Amino acid sequence: MKGETDIGKIYDDYSVRLYNIGLRIIGDASDAEEIMHDTLLKYLSYGRKDEIWDLAGWLAQICIRKAIDRLREKHRYKDFLTRYAEMDMGETPEYEEPEIISVESIRKALTGLPDHYRVVLTLHLLEGYDYQEISQITGTKESTIRTLYMRGRQKLAEALRK
Repeated sequence: MKGETDIGKIYDDYSVRLYNIGLRIIGDASDAEEIMHDTLLKYLSYGRKDEIWDLAGWLAQICIRKAIDRLREKHRYKDFLTRYAEMDMGETPEYEEPEIISVESIRKALTGLPDHYRVVLTLHLLEGYDYQEISQITGTKESTIRTLYMRGRQKLAEALRK
């Protein structure tokens, strides 16, 4: 979509997808909405819109990078708080065992996974990226991505069994 600038149309066409990408990676609705808006603002301020040949792909890449950056930011903040304040980190929410695996139970289980597993599973299973692309996006070795995917998939299955 070379040179597209009608933000209303772009918002209508891409906001839901961008929100869902952010939500699956970050696991928080308000952060996902903020990431979606930041992505659209990045597009508006981008000076070379005529060079974007695949707007959907370009927006998805920006959204994924912003979500990963937000995860890193959260981890830095969490590490800071851990160093300087006592926190009770031992409690994790328990989910009821579903009779039938529903989309909601999968979403909850995916949200409950550690960030590194959730990012890899989301990008591979839900967004369709291959290991090499995920490696480039996250700056992690491809062999590590494969390991994270396998372990994440096992943890997701365990979480769904609970």
